[in-house]
Amino acid sequence: MLVIEGITVNFSWLRPFSAVVGIVLLLIIAFERWLWRIQLLRGWFVKRPILRGLWKIELRSEWKAAVTGNQPTALEAYLVVRQTYSHLSLRLLTEESSSETLAADIVEAADGIFRVYAVYRNEPKPRFRDQSPIHYGALLIDCGDSLNLLSGDYWTDRNSRGQFTTTGYLKKSCSHYLEAKSAFEKSQASAQGK
Repeated sequence: MLVIEGITVNFSWLRPFSAVVGIVLLLIIAFERWLWRIQLLRGWFVKRPILRGLWKIELRSEWKAAVTGNQPTALEAYLVVRQTYSHLSLRLLTEESSSETLAADIVEAADGIFRVYAVYRNEPKPRFRDQSPIHYGALLIDCGDSLNLLSGDYWTDRNSRGQFTTTGYLKKSCSHYLEAKSAFEKSQASAQGK
């Protein structure tokens, strides 16, 4: 505007501008990754729940085996949640397969309760693919009033569905089923004083 009005502009005046832009950019990055989780900001400035970590879950499928008609028993599984302020990634690990989210979001309902909506792809290990092919699904997780418990439902494109409930939590991230299982076993052993 100064140039348009014919006033001579000294470019040294832009030095503070570049410093301010740099500082603001660093603050935005820090908020996106870490600052949003600070307890001081929780509730009044940031309402989004912190779900990041490793959740042990009990998975109950309503699927029935075609040959026997039997319903499988509850499965032990682990849900790995990676989260920044604006990004959410979920990975479900079982002994037979791994599911990763293709899209996920946390949404606050009108009553203040948060829910996670996600679409995922499940990839069974090759030796299980005859009985359980690669498939896609959707899930809904209720975060509830307390983040000590997550529960949810899922549906797949192979006409199966089920529910899950969390049974444990660790502030940890894992990539494989055995790694997650071992983390919970070590945590339990440490809690029992072994």
